[in-house]
Amino acid sequence: MLSNEDGLFQTDAFSPSDYIRDRLKGVKIGDETRKLRHLRSEMGALNHASQETLKNNVFRNYQQFIDASKEISHLEREIYQLTHSLIEQKQVIENLIMMTGDDKSSIHTVSSHSTTTSTTNPIQILMQKMEGIGGILNNMSTSEKVILYGEMEQFDVETKKPVQKCMLILLSHRLIIGNINAAGKYVMESTLSLNSVAPVNVKDRESGAANAGKVLKLLIFPESRCYLCESARIRTLWFDELEQAKREILHKGSLVRQATIRGKRQTVKERKAAASSAIEEKPSFLEEEEDVGDENEERNDNDISWLSELPAELDDCIAHRDLDQAVELIHEWKQCPTKDAVIDIQLQMRENTIVQLLSDDVSRPGAVHGGPRAMKKARTLLTQLGRGTYATDVYLRRRSAMQRSAMRDVTVSEEPISYVKQLCTLYGNAVSDIANEFRSMPQYYCQVLQWCSYELSTLLNLIRRHVIEVAPAIAVIAYTWKNVMHTMEDLTAIGVHLNFEVNRLLSIPLEKSLQGNFENICDAVKMRISEEKWRPYVLESESALNRLVEELSDVGINVEWAISANDESRSSLNVSQNVVHFAKVAHTLSKDLAPLRLSPIQVLCEVYADELWKMYLQHLADNIRDGAVFAYSTTFILTMVLPVCDKILYGEEGELIRLIDQFPSLAPYADPSDEEKKDDEEVAHV
Repeated sequence: MLSNEDGLFQTDAFSPSDYIRDRLKGVKIGDETRKLRHLRSEMGALNHASQETLKNNVFRNYQQFIDASKEISHLEREIYQLTHSLIEQKQVIENLIMMTGDDKSSIHTVSSHSTTTSTTNPIQILMQKMEGIGGILNNMSTSEKVILYGEMEQFDVETKKPVQKCMLILLSHRLIIGNINAAGKYVMESTLSLNSVAPVNVKDRESGAANAGKVLKLLIFPESRCYLCESARIRTLWFDELEQAKREILHKGSLVRQATIRGKRQTVKERKAAASSAIEEKPSFLEEEEDVGDENEERNDNDISWLSELPAELDDCIAHRDLDQAVELIHEWKQCPTKDAVIDIQLQMRENTIVQLLSDDVSRPGAVHGGPRAMKKARTLLTQLGRGTYATDVYLRRRSAMQRSAMRDVTVSEEPISYVKQLCTLYGNAVSDIANEFRSMPQYYCQVLQWCSYELSTLLNLIRRHVIEVAPAIAVIAYTWKNVMHTMEDLTAIGVHLNFEVNRLLSIPLEKSLQGNFENICDAVKMRISEEKWRPYVLESESALNRLVEELSDVGINVEWAISANDESRSSLNVSQNVVHFAKVAHTLSKDLAPLRLSPIQVLCEVYADELWKMYLQHLADNIRDGAVFAYSTTFILTMVLPVCDKILYGEEGELIRLIDQFPSLAPYADPSDEEKKDDEEVAHV
């Protein structure tokens, strides 16, 4: 029964009210409520079972859904690549056509099947297909050409039903429409100027989902017509070509008007120059004044006539986004000597609108998708309008947004040095790009330098928060400083010197981080000092001793002479373990502090190094005793470790070695002759 009811529910003619009426038929009076509750419980059970079945189907087909999604994603990627390749091929073909010459034989043909480039004369083909167009095609001027032609089906605007087959021919200045006759040949119905034709870029939903994107709607005053194209691509091609042809007509008309007005103004200027040369020969002052007055009046009339047409032309340029022509017209207006207060207010409003459009082109979020070069045109036009400082400011703010977005994409990983390198690379590339763009515009150097300083503060802020304060190891601090200064050196080479900003912004964080590290090192060394027993350093085996000797030898510290000769296993040193540990700590500290001596915390680095060594030398001076371990350990520190650390930190200056003079009791252990004597005794003993 349940399966029968399932089939009943799935039928298109199912009516809930009729179903309930049938179920309640024959029920006794007073049992309707009980029957309805029973029916409700059945429907609830059926609903629950359907939900469970749907859930099980979803879980069962989940893997198939994942596989299908991956396959769809792969197909979409291939379709995108194919579309990109076709667009490139189309551009190559169009470039080749332009190179070979754009004449009447170069034509885009829209047929019922495809869009191709015809090699035969299109005029002959059209004259064979349509009657009554021979006079138009044969009398075309050299500037006219056949752009598109194709067969379509006209639809009734109201009923959306097909009326008849038509053929449309798009010329440079007109649109020809022909209807098919009983003999199957097209006859010209009308020829329309493109100024009276307007394509509408709207999908006609009323024509059905299948034809919504194929309907080409044309507004032909006082009516509108709908034509069904073969495909949406052909419809888009017709729409684009109609718009382009109308834009070219408007642009040519604007150029003609501008040339006419300029010619009149130039003629007035030439006549004025000729009159001024002739005035010098005329003896009559009255005649001279009369001639100049007539010429000024004629010039003013021409300029006023030109200015009165200028707002409409600017509106047309703004509507078609022809901002290059609009900026040129603004320049013409500003250079015109004749002024009219009312017209000037209108033109000033147009100029503000153009500035706003250009500013939106630079500052809108989508502008960053094309990269910095995509914003160059708008910035150049703003500069031509006298808004160079404003354009530079808007452009640099947009570049700041790009820079912040790129830095946010850098992942803060467990490798702080890699993070610093990526940030420095982003900053260095951005500053180099900006500096190269403005190399020929020195008037904006101040803004560029201010932008570089602001972005540098953002960079150093990120490094401080995510590196210096989070991982305050001296080695990390040193490598961070080296990477930042390497970037600054590269920028200094191209003329952007910001080292002083780095010193100002990083001095305090570096000082705090170094202070915390040094306090930890001093605490560890003091703990080792308190545990010092002056016993030989016994390692696990001879191979472990060899590894230790090689490790110290790699950093320039020789400890081979201190190997104990009395140990048969050759696994011990006559140097205490704590002394060897201090040697490693002192060498690592000197190596990490060496790059920081070029930073603003140079003095602090030297003070901390002196403090560490004074503390340990004081420890040696306070614990002088007899015994080979102390003698070897002290000699090892004074003759091997101290000179190596001094050379790493100070180079050839030798600042740390002078600290021995403050502890005269240690002087015998630092005497090279004593060291050689002990070496000879050790060799003789062996």
